[in-house]
Amino acid sequence: MEQSEAIGMKTKRVFATKPPVLPSLDISANSIDIKLVNEAEYANFVLHQYDLTGQESSSVALECARLTQVHLNNCRLTKSQLSDVLFDRCDLSNAEWLECKINRLEMLDSKLTGFKVIDAEASNCKFRNCVGDFVQLHGSKFKSTVFQNCQLRGIDFRFCDLEGATFSDCDLRDAEFYNAKLNGADFRGSELMGLKARPEDLKGAIINSQQAFDLGRHLASLLGIEIKDI
Repeated sequence: MEQSEAIGMKTKRVFATKPPVLPSLDISANSIDIKLVNEAEYANFVLHQYDLTGQESSSVALECARLTQVHLNNCRLTKSQLSDVLFDRCDLSNAEWLECKINRLEMLDSKLTGFKVIDAEASNCKFRNCVGDFVQLHGSKFKSTVFQNCQLRGIDFRFCDLEGATFSDCDLRDAEFYNAKLNGADFRGSELMGLKARPEDLKGAIINSQQAFDLGRHLASLLGIEIKDI
């Protein structure tokens, strides 16, 4: 059994997320023409190898949708709702989701370079095998969320609420956690070296003994503490 430590207090490990309710596989892909329009609602659809590059809209609702190999580069959603949506092998490079409400979303094997989710409220989300540099999730709240085997070096979690989130086998080197809420966030098995945070920002986070050793030296360096062996 893996040994773990909580920084500052005892915490409870949280894994459960509710999976999205997806459209039937009998629904033909691209059977509807999706052009994002302000205040429009799109539900129960499948997109495959579709191009939504550069589209912008506000107050859009996407519900019960399966998107596979869809290009969403530079796509901008503002104050929109995404519920029961799967993104599979999609490209969201430089996409922006601003002040969105997100529930029961899965993102698998997707490219997230430059992806921004700012001041969003998200719950029951799962990110698996996703890759991206310069990802910004600044100021967003993630409830019951799992990040699994993701390469997110340098990700921006400043002012995020990540209480109870799970990070499994993720590359989070050089990630920023200033003013984040991490009580119960489980980082065991993830790479955390070079993270940017104050010691108080890490209160309640769960790590294993090796991470505690590595982080201890890193935080000591940040605080200007010199470590010498006799």
